Amino acid sequence: MESRLPKPKIMIKANSITDISVKNNSHKVTKSNISTSTSMITSTITSTLTSTSVGTASMKSMTENKLPVKQALVRAKTLSTITRSNNVQKAVKRTATNVVHGEAKKAFVKPVTKALMDKPINNVLMTNNTVKKVNKIIQNDKDNKTGKLNKWDMRGRLAQANDKLSVAQRKNKDTESKCNMLQELVDTLKASETACKTEAEKLEVLNNTLTNELQTLTEEMFTIRKNEEDLVKQLKESKELCTSLSCTLNEFQEKYKSQEVLNLEQTKQLTVLKSDLELQEKLNKDLNIVKEELQALTHKMDKDRRVLHNTIQELKGNIRVFCRVRPRTPKEIEQTKVLCNINFIDDCTIEVGKSDGSDAIGCSRKLRGIKQEFSFDKVFTPNASQADVFEELSLLVQSALEGYNVCIFAYGQTGSGKTYTMEGECELQTEGMIPRTVRHIFKEMKQFELLGWEYQIEASFLEIYNEHIVDLLDSQSKIHEIRMVDNKSQDLYVSNLQVEEIHSPEELHKCLQIAQRNRAVAATQSNERSSRSHSVTRIRLIGTHITKQEISIGNLNLVDLAGSERLKTEEAVRTTETKNINKSLANLGNVILALLKKQEHIPYRNSKLTHLLMPSLGGNSKTLMLLNVSPLDECYNETLNSLRFASNVNNCKTEKVKRSRMIL
Repeated sequence: MESRLPKPKIMIKANSITDISVKNNSHKVTKSNISTSTSMITSTITSTLTSTSVGTASMKSMTENKLPVKQALVRAKTLSTITRSNNVQKAVKRTATNVVHGEAKKAFVKPVTKALMDKPINNVLMTNNTVKKVNKIIQNDKDNKTGKLNKWDMRGRLAQANDKLSVAQRKNKDTESKCNMLQELVDTLKASETACKTEAEKLEVLNNTLTNELQTLTEEMFTIRKNEEDLVKQLKESKELCTSLSCTLNEFQEKYKSQEVLNLEQTKQLTVLKSDLELQEKLNKDLNIVKEELQALTHKMDKDRRVLHNTIQELKGNIRVFCRVRPRTPKEIEQTKVLCNINFIDDCTIEVGKSDGSDAIGCSRKLRGIKQEFSFDKVFTPNASQADVFEELSLLVQSALEGYNVCIFAYGQTGSGKTYTMEGECELQTEGMIPRTVRHIFKEMKQFELLGWEYQIEASFLEIYNEHIVDLLDSQSKIHEIRMVDNKSQDLYVSNLQVEEIHSPEELHKCLQIAQRNRAVAATQSNERSSRSHSVTRIRLIGTHITKQEISIGNLNLVDLAGSERLKTEEAVRTTETKNINKSLANLGNVILALLKKQEHIPYRNSKLTHLLMPSLGGNSKTLMLLNVSPLDECYNETLNSLRFASNVNNCKTEKVKRSRMIL
């Protein structure tokens, strides 16, 4: 017998919602990017949560629809109770049979948090299982409550249970499909995660490289900026330069225009000058021819002049004697010393006598006349100046420049003025023969240079002191000996002697001053600064003529002899000096006598002085003796001895002097 009660309707509200959400979400799984996959995860989690919430809501609605079970009355069931119960049931069922045929209202679902997002998907499956268990418990409770109903309702319940079973199976299938979909989604997410990791690593590498590149680019940018600033500065400077250069260019253009005008004028002048130059070249050629002819003629005339000059000097004599009487000194004038009777008959004759007119005793112990007369090549009065003496002496210096050997020596007693005559004083008017000779040599050298001669001058200074040769330019003591140049000629030289090359008169004056300071002098009764040695100044003149390929060598010896005097007891300190001086002068007299008598043996080597003057006295040399005489009456005997010795020297005659000339 079928029940009159209507069959209970199956509530599929929650399942329909979950199906809809799953269907809606199944379309979103196909997206491949990471953002869509994360959205899918959130959508599936929300769908499962909604399903669970809907299931719980349905369970609540079912429990709410069910009336609370009241205990059966003890009294028997009547028809009214049955009808009452049926009415109540109907009313309950009326409220519970709200079937939603369309879309049901979505239950409020909490938003999916990050924690839920991070949870694995297996938690979602566990929530579904828990929902199933809860449904089963509710169902069992419901069955227990409804088991007390009548048996006639068992079929309906069975059908309802079958429906629920089919719904649960369907739900199970849906959840399995969802689980498979989620598993596939997890796999795809893992694959995408690995791909993203590799891409992230690549991007990190790219990022590192890009950061390095960025650093380098920034450094380059800074350098470029600096360069840009420098270039800007340079541009400004270049602009300023450009403006200044443009101004200068304009100036130069104006100058260029003016220069063009000048150039045209100068070209015209140049053509005129070229024509003039051609004429001048022709004239120069003619003049060069004339010049060569004149040079040849002047060279020939110079030779003739030298020959004539030499013949004149030979006619005057190769050994000449000049006599000079010195004036009284201011000291002698104050002392009013008596003078000798000296008369100058002519330029070459002198007459000497005592002031009181008494006779003088000569060397042969015989009485002489009151006055004695001596003749020489030239006699100079006390009024004669240094320039007058050098005017006669300069001809011999000229011979030395022409290649002849010349010797000039001053002779006389102590205090007769030998050193003054040879060296003089610092003033130009009182200069001696040696400084004037040096000045004359450099003056004549300039004239000879016009004729093509070039000269080299060498000078040395020595003294003979106590029969020893001393170098006046060298402070070190050395052994000096007189030696022959070669066996053929009679030229001599002194060993270990310092020779200075002279380029100007000042250099020679300096050497002369050094030699004067180093010379041995001493104070005697006759002279406060008496020369106690024989001083010799040797000047070598080497002339070369390149065009004519000739060399001429002339030696000039300027000798200042020590003063001859008698030995006195109060001057015993200078005994050795006086003995050596008188000995050397006596040997000089013996040599002169031997030359006068033309003896075979001439005693040159008896003293160092005669040995050194050997080429000058009897060899290839032109010799000049400057006899200095004192005018005092107390020196009368020494004056006579000096005049006699000088007259003997003047009577000596030597052979013709040869010029030292070589061909290059």
